[in-house]
Amino acid sequence: MNELKAMWQAIPPTSPEELAGARQRLLRGMHPRRRVVTGPRLLVAAGVAAGLVVTPLISGAGTSAYAVAKSPDGTVTVTVNELRDPSGLEAKLAEAGVKADVTFLGPDTRCAAPRFVSVDRAYDGAPAADVSELRSVVEGSRSFQATQVTSIRTIQISPKYIKPGETLVVEFRDNRHSNVPWRLGAWLAQAGTPVKPCTPVEDPH
Repeated sequence: MNELKAMWQAIPPTSPEELAGARQRLLRGMHPRRRVVTGPRLLVAAGVAAGLVVTPLISGAGTSAYAVAKSPDGTVTVTVNELRDPSGLEAKLAEAGVKADVTFLGPDTRCAAPRFVSVDRAYDGAPAADVSELRSVVEGSRSFQATQVTSIRTIQISPKYIKPGETLVVEFRDNRHSNVPWRLGAWLAQAGTPVKPCTPVEDPH
């Protein structure tokens, strides 16, 4: 009994904040990752965390607005903590070998379409007959395969799905929610074609 008491006393006390954090991690683990599809556009909420071995391209004290890291297998992980400095994020992605057009949007807005010529129907293809067909079109596209949400603040880019000259177009929209801080639209623009600047328009949905 004395040995058990000694072992229990050796365990440091847990703060209410730590307990709340553990509860949130448990609840997140109970729900499967899912993507939200709106019309012909691809729009996903940040989902469940995934452990990755990566090499940071950004370093320094404190929390950066964003960070870009490249894994030995060539995949690129992007962490977005704040929706600011899209040009800086584009530059870091270029250093990692990804040609990208990045836009940060306010709540309930989107970029007016079409902005570019896409490589597949995930962005501006013919309307699907129903939700199941739409999901099949989107999830079977290279745009979907090239960019995956891996945690509440990170996405993983797989360059193997991006052909030379193509541009990865990403739109982050402020979601005003700490558990899902932003939503992501990600598509591939055809090689040799321009991507128009974003014109924000209202998107209450």
